[in-house]
Amino acid sequence: MSRSNKIRLSFTLYLNYFVHGIGLLILTQNMKALSGEWGTPLATVSYVISGVGIGRLLAYYLLGSLSDRYGRKNFVYFGMLSYFIFFIGMIVTTDFRVAYLLAILAGVANSALDSGTYPTFLEMDNRNGAANILIKAAMSVGEFVLPIFIGLNENLGGWYGLSFIFAGTILVINFLLIMRTPFPRQSRPDKSANHHLIAGQNLSGCKIGLMIILSIYGYTSMAAMILFTQWITIYGTDILHMSNMSAHFMLSLYSVGSITGVLLIFTIMKKRLIQDMNLIVGLNGLSLLTLFIVCFSTQPLLVSIGSFIFGVTAAGGVMQIGLNIFISLFPQAKGRVTGIYFSFGSLASFTVPIFTGMLSNISTAAALRADLLIALVSFTIWIIGQRLLSAAGEKAKTQSSHA
Repeated sequence: MSRSNKIRLSFTLYLNYFVHGIGLLILTQNMKALSGEWGTPLATVSYVISGVGIGRLLAYYLLGSLSDRYGRKNFVYFGMLSYFIFFIGMIVTTDFRVAYLLAILAGVANSALDSGTYPTFLEMDNRNGAANILIKAAMSVGEFVLPIFIGLNENLGGWYGLSFIFAGTILVINFLLIMRTPFPRQSRPDKSANHHLIAGQNLSGCKIGLMIILSIYGYTSMAAMILFTQWITIYGTDILHMSNMSAHFMLSLYSVGSITGVLLIFTIMKKRLIQDMNLIVGLNGLSLLTLFIVCFSTQPLLVSIGSFIFGVTAAGGVMQIGLNIFISLFPQAKGRVTGIYFSFGSLASFTVPIFTGMLSNISTAAALRADLLIALVSFTIWIIGQRLLSAAGEKAKTQSSHA
């Protein structure tokens, strides 16, 4: 591919993830409007949001395999079309059951975009590291723009559906751009390679323990972000009595924190300033401390600052560090490891809206404070994981000295 084609293709793929960032938040940021439109309580809207997780769970493995067979571009198209139907369908329907099916379709759209986009970047001059960072950044920009858009729209008395039309319009424009953009030559998987996760391996107790910890973290790292983004705006208005614009802006600050964290973590990892294990323990500890301040402070300014710091520590790429550690344990099974890890994340997408919807019947504060328990689990398992890795290292040194 020529350099100009690579730049053009990269732009269109990143633009899809800008829209995906909007798609991740658009239901949570319109919960009150959708609740009124469907004639249901907030808890029902939260249950509908859980459909996104079901869609991801159903589609992740299947679409990844089909992408290898039928081409990356077709699955990028499929993801864009699915997202477009979701955006337009949500403003047409008044039935929460139909909305639930559309939420499942949004999860499928997410899986389709991932299945087509990540392999494309891997096949484009092996720019996987930088590309992954920028995909996360593009999503964070979408997550930053949407709350501000909705906050301004609500202050002007605008229709909630404009945010859905905004996202759908960008998809249409990007579809026209991507139609005329060539994709790189597709690499074919090595059929002789062993894709089994543990076949032929003698797993130590430490390695099994780390496998369990990493699988759990695939769930808790995603759950912490989903729960926070779903409830922080409503928490701001209902508990802290902030204005709509100020409450929405807290989520934008979280997104700015996420972008900042992406750049910070990328720099740390590129220059090898801190080992991955120490970095992930430190970030989870800071996330827990920051979340405690957010959940119990009565000062809107302090909570807003906390939202930014939580974005840095919990959404700035720490989930990707966990994946890197997991892959380093099983370098011969990168695809399967990635599938396992993000499947647990998909499970979080499904379950978090359900149990927080139940907690919201008690109070919005109860729903948000459930994130403290999730953050505590993440921090605890990484303290254990750090000790396991240290023990494994000492054992390896002992065996080496006796050899």
